[in-house]
Amino acid sequence: MKKGPFIILFVSVNLFFLFFQINKQSRLVKLSFEQQRLEKTKSDLLDQKQKIKHELFRVQQTDNIKKYACHELGMEKMKLSQVKQITGIQPEERHE
Repeated sequence: MKKGPFIILFVSVNLFFLFFQINKQSRLVKLSFEQQRLEKTKSDLLDQKQKIKHELFRVQQTDNIKKYACHELGMEKMKLSQVKQITGIQPEERHE
């Protein structure tokens, strides 16, 4: 049996497998970088979500709402004398 064709076939198959091994390794590295980028993005978004939640709770506190209404909008507390009761038609007096 001639060794020439066997050696050529052996080298060709090894080069073929080497190419696929390098290709697999490069895809693995690429996906690893993508995973790190996505994990960092996730972490940043979770931090931003936490900050927004804290801001929402701070804004929803009644003391802060009262301060904002008084200082920023120039509102004042209502006096009892400013409240008027409006009387309307009683339910039994309605005509349909």
